[in-house]
Amino acid sequence: MANDEPSLDVEDTAGGIRSVERAAAVIEEISDAGREGCRLVDIVARTGLSKTTAHRLLSTLVKVGWLDLEEETGTFFLGVPLVGFGITASDRHGLLDLAQPHLQRLADLTEDTVYLSVRVAGRALCADQATGAFPIRILDPSVGDRRPLGSCAGSLALLAWMSDDEIDEVLARERHREGRDHRVPEPTVLHQMINESRPRGYTLYPGLVIPDSMGIGVPVFGADDTVVASLSVATIEPRMTEVRRGQIIEWLRREATSLSAALLRLNPRFNQGDVRRLMSVKGG
Repeated sequence: MANDEPSLDVEDTAGGIRSVERAAAVIEEISDAGREGCRLVDIVARTGLSKTTAHRLLSTLVKVGWLDLEEETGTFFLGVPLVGFGITASDRHGLLDLAQPHLQRLADLTEDTVYLSVRVAGRALCADQATGAFPIRILDPSVGDRRPLGSCAGSLALLAWMSDDEIDEVLARERHREGRDHRVPEPTVLHQMINESRPRGYTLYPGLVIPDSMGIGVPVFGADDTVVASLSVATIEPRMTEVRRGQIIEWLRREATSLSAALLRLNPRFNQGDVRRLMSVKGG
């Protein structure tokens, strides 16, 4: 009986395996680089690949959406699909597992939508969320969405507690990005919001993106008071009375402090690089 299955040449199979291994090495290097990303010259130096091979792999990975290329600087970052794969693979372990009880407590207390946000390749990733019992819910962003820093309460909390130099770099990059995201306020407005947020210790985000909504965000600190994540609550504006807003801020601060302590117990030097590892490595 004839075999209808296509035959695979041994040499072709070996070549395919090598290509997968090389692509995996490229992705791993870019992942390790975090928000700094990697240029072609970096990939060549770190993987030992030839410039031609590295360029071909990078071009293919950009084409399928697994990598993003910042044209202006020639820097490669992980693409949104890979970030989503990492969240799925984590199976709610690592950072998500640590943060989940804090999100759920906040959702139970506020009855609104609560978000966990982290920085990935210079953007804010909605890593997880919990929804409360109130029937009108703000469900934007969704888990896995990657948005510009400063486009909601949680991402503004990530931005506001970065260093001034980092903030200027982020705003300059967004200003020169093609197809500027309409959800991000103008730089002058963002600077004003940052200056207001820092002294009070939380962000207040009015309905700039979703009309009649309001969000509150707080930073989660790692070692040396570096911001590694944020917790935020979003709801309709009428629910954010001054008294209730004060209560939500107190709850957010308490949970952020508790989550920060849990992260620092894992590693007293916990930083942005550890966030990436906890997001992608399955824990026990």
